[in-house]
Amino acid sequence: MSSRHHTTTRTATVIGREHVRLGRNNQDGVFACTRGETTVAVVTDGCSSQPFSEVGARLGARALATMTASLEHVALPELPSVAMDHLTSWLDRLIHSVEVDDASSVLEQYGLFTVLCAVQRRNDAVVFGSGDGAVFVDGQLTRLDSGEDNAPAYVGYRLTGKLMPARVHHLGSARRIALATDGLDGLLTKAPDSLRLLLDEPHVWTNPVHLQRRLNVLHEQERFTDDTTLAVLDTREL
Repeated sequence: MSSRHHTTTRTATVIGREHVRLGRNNQDGVFACTRGETTVAVVTDGCSSQPFSEVGARLGARALATMTASLEHVALPELPSVAMDHLTSWLDRLIHSVEVDDASSVLEQYGLFTVLCAVQRRNDAVVFGSGDGAVFVDGQLTRLDSGEDNAPAYVGYRLTGKLMPARVHHLGSARRIALATDGLDGLLTKAPDSLRLLLDEPHVWTNPVHLQRRLNVLHEQERFTDDTTLAVLDTREL
């Protein structure tokens, strides 16, 4: 008889000081959902040089999470490729529904964002994405750079013919996972253990608003230059 598991998710986001200075919106997105025995969390980061990239980032986070949660028939090793193909098709439909004749302009202004996605099924997980940020799985921190010339692998580039395969950052058993956009880079450089210490705080998992409060405090202390967003998961056997 298989054991039952429960996954708790928490999300939090703050706007970076540079976007406050410029009067810009928070260009990150985050969404988490559960369907049956599958829990999905997604963080996205819109292209900062574009005026409305938070639109694609926020809609994309929700779309990827809900679509991926519905792919219960797809095995975890195959899920990153299938889910990213679904996201690409969704983005293509969205862009063309807004503008048929000049879809490339809409894509550039609204649809460029990075993505990190964690999928938990019972005690197994896969973490994948496209672009930069940070991934924490059971004590192991992986920091993802933005590539050559500080040009992240935005999902929308897949619609321009560029090869942007999903990068798998973890596949296997996992209990505790955190996804972060690259706004957290400065803190992780100064204190690489900061994510682990944050996730070890019991109130993160017992109080739904604690993670947001703690990120607010960290922002006051560190003054994050860029928007900073977290999605965290904790899975326990019942």
